This record gives sequence, structure tokens and C-alpha cells, in this order.
Amino acid sequence: MKKVVIVGGGVVGLWCAIVLRQGGAHVTVCEAEPEHPTPYGPIASAAAAGMLAPLEGQASPHDALAWASFELWRRKREGAAWADGVRFDGAVVVSRDEHGAEALRINAERFGRAAKRTSARDVRRLLPFDIKLDHAVHVTDEGVADPLRVLSGLQMEARALGVLIDFHTDIANVTTHAALTHDGRVYEADAIVLVPGVWANAKLAAAAPALRHVRPAKGQLVQVEVARTLERTLRAPGFYLAPRREDVVLGATLEYDRYDRRAEPARSVELLSAAEALLPGVVKQGEKAWAGIRPMSPDGWPMIGPSGDGLLVAAGHSRAGWLLAPVTAEIISAYVFGADVPPEWSALSPQRFEA
Repeated sequence: MKKVVIVGGGVVGLWCAIVLRQGGAHVTVCEAEPEHPTPYGPIASAAAAGMLAPLEGQASPHDALAWASFELWRRKREGAAWADGVRFDGAVVVSRDEHGAEALRINAERFGRAAKRTSARDVRRLLPFDIKLDHAVHVTDEGVADPLRVLSGLQMEARALGVLIDFHTDIANVTTHAALTHDGRVYEADAIVLVPGVWANAKLAAAAPALRHVRPAKGQLVQVEVARTLERTLRAPGFYLAPRREDVVLGATLEYDRYDRRAEPARSVELLSAAEALLPGVVKQGEKAWAGIRPMSPDGWPMIGPSGDGLLVAAGHSRAGWLLAPVTAEIISAYVFGADVPPEWSALSPQRFEA
């Protein structure tokens, strides 16, 4: 039985742990933070909105992987410990102009997905607001996860399978077959998977050079109240509104090269102003605002695969960490067990940045 140590217990790390355990590995997850994360802590997964939005207007060679990961969320939700934390109610996506809306529709058509241009009557049916939205598209295949509920459920599912999760365990250094903590403990393994977000120290980055390509980007969100019950996500230039299990969040800013997690009133004002311009009198600020630090890659797509001397990384998921977590786990599992890695998976190898 292969022994695998995963460094990082966010959504990507937990998905990797579950898939590897299901494949027969003995898995230990080392997470520096406490068992119950909050949006105010350093775990990017807990501070995120939880968007599961594979459709964009600009086509990418990795779009098929995004759709595959979306389908893994949908397929594996049934009976899962986190099932009540994920919803698939679709979205209304507002583009800046006619060209943007048509590009979105065409990209959806490439994958046989429904993306219908909406009339004023359609908008009133899809959203509970008496507003006029130009260049709007109704996207059927989109979802949103409640991060804290789903992280808790993924932990439960992993433990039920026999995964060991050691919280308050900060890894200081790694070798090909061992992870070493700051207090001198050693975790031996056949494979080490590094999923540290933006928090890799110098020794981890030296061992796995791909981590040097991860760039921090601060993103602020605001919990809001809306005039009526919002049943599907609204994405528009400058903001999105995501209805989750127990709240609605307005997001999100993007500020590169910042590590501080302090919520700033000025950033909240920016988001609220963007929403007010499109939805007059609809959105009001709630009691909470917070910021997370996204791990960005140079091209916005994750680095998944070998880096350094026999190490594996799953890093730089940028703004799609929640969406891409399931397919990331499948790719990591293939590398760990020596299975075939198809070209669409190997295209996300960190080697694309190491030439």
C-alpha cells in the first residue's frame, strides 16, 4: 500500500486525500491550521465564495477540464457528507457588450451546454428584481459551494475512508520521501503532494521549484442582504452575487502581491458601488466582510504534477480552486499510482513554466 502525505488541507488537499484513499493509498493530510477554518484565517478555500463556474466568454485549451471537474462535483454530490453545501441553480451572466454575450453563448455551444440570451421578461423570471439587464445570458450549468459546510463534509468523508488528518501540523521542509515539521516530527511516505496555497516557505519552494511561480492575490468579499430571495448566481462586470447555503456574498476584488487579510472598507465600497450601478436599491451591506489570498499562476490555470526531485504539486489554482479541485485530485492520483496521464492532464504540468 502506497503511503502518501499531503501538505495542505484546503479543498484541493481534501479532494486529493479522498481520491487517493479510494485508490488504495494510506493517506495523511498535514494542515497547519485548526480543524474548523473560518473565512478570516489563512486558508484560501475557507475565504472563497465557492464558485463552480466553468463557462467563460474567452475560450481556453483547458476548458474541457473545467467542465469535467464541474461534472465530478455534480456526480459525486449524491450521498456525500457535503451534499447540502452545494447547489446547481445556474447563473445569469451579464457581459459588457453584445460581443461578450455572444462569445459566452458560442463557448457554451462548443461543449453542448445551454447558454441562452435573455429578454427583459426572462430576467424578471430568473432574478427577483424589477431591473433591465442588457447583454445578459442564462447559463444552466453553474453552481456554488458553501465553503465552510463543504470543507467540514470533505473532512468527514476523508476520515470515514480512513484518511488521517493532522491539524496544527506545519511542515517546515520536505524531501522526496519525508515531510518534516517545525517541531521535529517526521512523516515518511512514498509520495509527497504539496498543496500549500500561497504559504510555501523558502525550503518548500526550493524543494519544489513550481511553487516559486505562485503569486498572491488578495480578494475581498462582503456578506450582503438582497431585497428578495436570490435563487441563482449573478455574474456581471465588476462583481458577482452568489447565493450560498446560508448567505449571499458579493465579490470579489483582485489585488496582486498582497498577503494581508484585513478587510478594507474602501474595497467593500467598490463592490457595493458596482452592484448598485446595475441593481439600484437591491443590495445592502451585511455584517461581515473578509479577504482571502488566492494562489495565482502565471496563466491562471493550476500547476499539477511533478516538481523537483520526485515531489508532486497541486498549486496556483487562481480563481478556480473550488471548481478544479475534483479533477486536480484525479490527476494527482494518476501520478501517484503510475497510471497513464492523458495530454489534457499533462498540459497542466508545472514544466510549462520551467523551460
